[in-house]
Amino acid sequence: MSSLTNVIVPRLLSGAKDGLPLDAAGVGDALQALALVGQAMRFERPLSPEQFDAGNAVVDHATIVPDAARKLLLRLLTVKNQASSRLTAAIVRKLTERRIRLHPFDLPKLETMVRAYAEHLGAEALAFSNREVPVTQQQNYFSPDSLNASNWMHATPAVKAGYIQERRKSDPEAARGLVTTAWQAESAESRVRLLEALRENLSEADAPFLKGLDKDRAPRVRDLAARLLVRLPGFEGDDPPLRAALERIKVTTSGILFKKKSLTLELPATVRENTVMAWLNETFGPVGLDKLANALSLSVEAMVAAAKQDELLVAFLLMATQDKRLDIVKLISDGHLHASWEPFMRLEADLLAQYPPEMRQVWAAYIFRPDRWTNDTARWIIGQMARFLGGEATQALFSDLLRSKQWQSFGNEKTYLDTDIADSMAIMCPAPMRSLLRTQLAAFDPAECGNAILFLDLMDKLETTDV
Repeated sequence: MSSLTNVIVPRLLSGAKDGLPLDAAGVGDALQALALVGQAMRFERPLSPEQFDAGNAVVDHATIVPDAARKLLLRLLTVKNQASSRLTAAIVRKLTERRIRLHPFDLPKLETMVRAYAEHLGAEALAFSNREVPVTQQQNYFSPDSLNASNWMHATPAVKAGYIQERRKSDPEAARGLVTTAWQAESAESRVRLLEALRENLSEADAPFLKGLDKDRAPRVRDLAARLLVRLPGFEGDDPPLRAALERIKVTTSGILFKKKSLTLELPATVRENTVMAWLNETFGPVGLDKLANALSLSVEAMVAAAKQDELLVAFLLMATQDKRLDIVKLISDGHLHASWEPFMRLEADLLAQYPPEMRQVWAAYIFRPDRWTNDTARWIIGQMARFLGGEATQALFSDLLRSKQWQSFGNEKTYLDTDIADSMAIMCPAPMRSLLRTQLAAFDPAECGNAILFLDLMDKLETTDV
């Protein structure tokens, strides 16, 4: 080997044909020597590099999706008519809830989903989505239950905000302290999320931190900080949102012995019918229920009772939703607004961004009331209800939905069932009622309901997996 590599190869590469020490190599002519060199070089080890650039090992302890569920998942997400983005989001939620990860071999096949939801799908998925990202820009993955005060700031933005929100519930002071320490190193998007996470348990102790954000480099941060500041207990000073709301409320008093207040709303002349909901949400959303009631010298319940217009009641309903006052949501829906779902048909579901799943279920049960729907209620209310729920409904609410005129009309009229409605029903269906819904969906065109049925099958498989 040494004579081949040290003597014969250099002579052959230089073009020399004569004078080769072929006998030393045990070959008869130059062509045979060249062939032997080629074969020898195939087994020659390359020189080792002086240093290696090895990435950190990826450790993911979550259970790999079982084969039965894996086949359904691939059928839903890789076939020609692949699942809608809403079904995909629901699948990701279930995988996260059950602590199940994708099979490593499937990451390239499901790259679209992996890139969109990498921070929710575990360490392997995040590493796969970051494989072409410079090392300095790559994100670290931490499962929510492994976060603590020393590592939380290294997680992805959504996970960080979730940690602070949970910490805020049990120890508001410590949560604010963690955010204050990490604040300058966070991006604008992350700062907005962390500030939203501090919305829970606001107190006067938060005032110095919020006041200090009036010069933050991000306009969204400054605006949100100002909104939170005026919501602090005992806040004194100019409150632009409260002032703007009070300017639009007209108070009249009736009665001689027992004074009774009545409240009406004066809409701006520039507000049109199709923009009323957006204006109400923008004007009244930032104002707290208690603060507005105190300004009117009324209790919250008395303020609701004094409202003499549906538009004002809708404003109170939006405020109650923002404040997570589900008791007031129920009060308005039960006794004042029969069609309490109508205002939300024109609003985005991110209105409930800070609601946990259980609270969303209660809110949806108070608002949507399928037993009240009439023939005039648009069928696409089913899709809107699913968007606000963002997951499964309670069995009581879903039973009402199955009995609603809107759902029953599809079977009675043998009409075309829109894919969006089929998917919405599958997403909202609680586990004990999946067999019933699967039977009903089977009566329609598989082209429109096939993915919804596959989704129901997949949910059953994922929930029966031991994790």
